[in-house]
Amino acid sequence: MTSPSPSRFTYDFSIWYCLHDDNIASYISMMLKNQGLQGYAEHQDQVAGTSILMTATEVIQASRVAIVILSASSLDDPWCQRVVEWNLHHVMEREGTKMIPVYVDVEKEQVPLVLRHLNELDYRNKFFERRLLESLKSIRPAAGRARAVRPSKVASTKSRVSR
Repeated sequence: MTSPSPSRFTYDFSIWYCLHDDNIASYISMMLKNQGLQGYAEHQDQVAGTSILMTATEVIQASRVAIVILSASSLDDPWCQRVVEWNLHHVMEREGTKMIPVYVDVEKEQVPLVLRHLNELDYRNKFFERRLLESLKSIRPAAGRARAVRPSKVASTKSRVSR
């Protein structure tokens, strides 16, 4: 499995989550897309009729940053565990890629040991959005080559999902 060169990334970020956390993933994805970033959200962007396994590995390789939502549901789900492992393997294999665990109503002690060394973000923290955007500064489009921001149905929504 070969990784694309840094200039060949298709996605600035990908979001991996349990279907139970779809509202949270949608909020994060929309927030980042409104900042001009290109992203992939696991349960929203999967094309019907394509191999889930092949798509997951291709998206992981094509993403600069993997955002992994860790909730009670995802920590108990075997598929979510595999996707987290694949992302972690990719981060270790390829310098320059990043993985950001987002804790949703879980404590660090509940998270697998292999993920505890990563700098997590707490979704319920009042500074979550700012911290997430700060952690993604290195992948934002440069001023001279900024991408167009897509119009959003929820752009005017100021309240957070599931708060």
